[in-house]
Amino acid sequence: LAGVAQAAGVQFRLGCHITALHQAGGAIDHVEITNEAGGYERVRGDAYVLALGAFSPLLAQPLGLRLPIYPAKGYSVTLPVRDAAAAYQVSLTDDEYKLVFSRYTSAQGDRLRIAGTAELNGYERALNAVRCEAIVRRVEQLFPGAGDASQAQFWSGLRPATPSNVPLIGKTRYGNLFLNTGHGTLGWTHACGSGKSIARIVSGLEPELDFAFCGLPRPAAAPRPAVIGV
Repeated sequence: LAGVAQAAGVQFRLGCHITALHQAGGAIDHVEITNEAGGYERVRGDAYVLALGAFSPLLAQPLGLRLPIYPAKGYSVTLPVRDAAAAYQVSLTDDEYKLVFSRYTSAQGDRLRIAGTAELNGYERALNAVRCEAIVRRVEQLFPGAGDASQAQFWSGLRPATPSNVPLIGKTRYGNLFLNTGHGTLGWTHACGSGKSIARIVSGLEPELDFAFCGLPRPAAAPRPAVIGV
């Protein structure tokens, strides 16, 4: 996918950190970044899409935009498959414990990955050993002997959660700044549809889906808006 994008003219800037969005005259003038060499740089464009997940509010707040997004920390555990016959073969959801089980093959061999839980602790990503061990215990309960718990690898990430679990997709009060963020636990699930829709909005077109961006009912007589104003 990256290769196709590059062939179409997309430039990827890896190893950079966005430090600020600067506005002038009611529009975004440039994005301030630290580049690969560690120096500051100004990046300019015709339009800007804010798609930084849980970190989106931090960049939007200095512009006077208050995004209702909170970082909900989730955990994942990756285990080498020890007994393939005892392991699950397809993706599963444990609704009682709010865990999702997936199976994949990497250069290191067959792996089990289990993700879930929600910890509200700001932007802190430190691993809580109690939560990690609880996930491993649940795997052993459901699939005893399937994975090698002695080689468990733990990771945490921040989900961009909104109160309604509806993402923020559309236009802001700044004419050239758009939002594609707040997808909560469904970032990969909504990625293609969100990307196509925000592309149409940036291009001045109405998205194919009738978004109720804030999760609120729309009056029947009202026209179908293509964007959300923030």
